[in-house]
Amino acid sequence: MVQATPLTRITPSLCARCKGVRRLCGLPRCPLLLRAAQQLRVSAEIAGRREIYSPTPPSILVGERGYPSVSAGPNIAPGAEAPERYENPREWWGRLTLEDIIRLRTSLVHSAARMDARRPSGRIAEAIREAALSSKPVYSEVRFRKPPRPSPLLDPMLKPIGLRGEVEEIRISENPAIPRRVDAVIEEKVPARAAVVELYLHGYDVYYLQRVLSAALLGRSPRLVPTRWAITAVDKTVSDTLLRRVRGYPEIPGYEVYHVEYLGNRYTILLAPAQWSLEMVEVWLPHSVWMRGEKPYIYRVYEYWDGKANDMDGGYYAIRLPLLEALEERRRQAAAIVVREVTPSYYAPVGSWQIRESIRNALRRKPLKPRSIEEAVKILDELTILPAEELLRGSRVYALLRGQKRITDYLAMQRESKRKIDDEKY
Repeated sequence: MVQATPLTRITPSLCARCKGVRRLCGLPRCPLLLRAAQQLRVSAEIAGRREIYSPTPPSILVGERGYPSVSAGPNIAPGAEAPERYENPREWWGRLTLEDIIRLRTSLVHSAARMDARRPSGRIAEAIREAALSSKPVYSEVRFRKPPRPSPLLDPMLKPIGLRGEVEEIRISENPAIPRRVDAVIEEKVPARAAVVELYLHGYDVYYLQRVLSAALLGRSPRLVPTRWAITAVDKTVSDTLLRRVRGYPEIPGYEVYHVEYLGNRYTILLAPAQWSLEMVEVWLPHSVWMRGEKPYIYRVYEYWDGKANDMDGGYYAIRLPLLEALEERRRQAAAIVVREVTPSYYAPVGSWQIRESIRNALRRKPLKPRSIEEAVKILDELTILPAEELLRGSRVYALLRGQKRITDYLAMQRESKRKIDDEKY
């Protein structure tokens, strides 16, 4: 069992005494000052202007508050020399620190306009579609009603954002680079779910698919999809397709344990030679973001062979997708327990991309190969901060691996009983 790093409890009074310079919370940098400094830098750069000519990485954001009346628009990067760097999670992983990501993302300005998600129309809606469709950065001319101001947006599923301004007018000033197959899927009005799967199987990245789904581009009656919803929808849709394949493959030959750490998040993955099932054990350690108590909080989501999770959770599907990608690549299936421990070092959420990319990178590493479930649990105990006994207490998948009758065994027994009854009739 790994020892957790202690952190002084953060309270408003502590922040007032600290003023961001005495480090009373134990963090290397004050997250509030870091975000504020970056937003002030961008504010100074645009100098209170209402009109900005700047590239979008490309990146868009569609809010969910007030749905179906939503706030939506492209994110632009004033003064950026390499705008594509601002929306590239695959390249961020392992290279950028938490501070780097906060600086990068809070340098963006969100151009927001209120519109009906069910019937997005007008020049602003068209600009959102053009920005989302492009596979390369495109320049846009934006006129705001007032100079953009700092945005307090802080969401565990979404990447951070900087200034925000209400849009009066927006125009994409160059032709977006639209992939031919994507254009064909849109023109043929392929149903959204089928379109996501088709494009994924032809090599389009899930981050691109999240964007085009969110921007009212896919389906027979396209509508704006809040960014948070689109992220989970793409992860679930794609992983459901992969699961239908994976369930037909043979089981992995033995137990495997993987481990990776990034941005104050620790991931430990246990794969077992069994039919598909998955359980996420998410642990928010004391004094981590959102958790100011003295005890850890454990949250579980699980599914059995049928692929029906007991809860709809974005972080769970961000784990499920890369896990099934890895099993599909190996032409194998397995039962999996994935432990995510959120430590105090993760002091500002930067989005579910870090979950997805951490699992991908963990599964590319050489695994430890215990010879039994008991040995696997011992390794788990050595790699995690909380004791394995506490993590696995009440675990549904662990109970199956320990010898509890599988659901598929029960269904097979039911089928066999029915067959015998039918035979007796004749």
